[in-house]
Amino acid sequence: MKHITREIDPIEAQDLLERVPRASLAWANDSGPCALPIGFVWRDGRYLVGLPAAIGLQIDQEIVLLIDEGVQFFDLRAIYLRGRVKPIDTPANASADRVWFEVIPIKTVAWDYGTLREVREVRDAG
Repeated sequence: MKHITREIDPIEAQDLLERVPRASLAWANDSGPCALPIGFVWRDGRYLVGLPAAIGLQIDQEIVLLIDEGVQFFDLRAIYLRGRVKPIDTPANASADRVWFEVIPIKTVAWDYGTLREVREVRDAG
């Protein structure tokens, strides 16, 4: 069976990590879902996020990090990470008016609508 996909290997979206068109973080707390734009630094293969101090993100909090670009359909590209955060010191050359965390990825997905293509679906033998 065939289907259409927009998924790409995350390595193909690495340029988004280097130039960061837009970055946002989402998580849930006792008050419900939270999402906001953030500062982002990708250094030595580490995903570093900076948030305003009053946000109250918890250590080991599960989050979703999205770095994306594009506004027209075939320009939409993104890299999505689901993971957990741990506090870190402010990275060199990063904004000191933020609280910084490292995202420890659990799952990474990337997509590019400009690469829509048909692929053969692989069925699990189990």
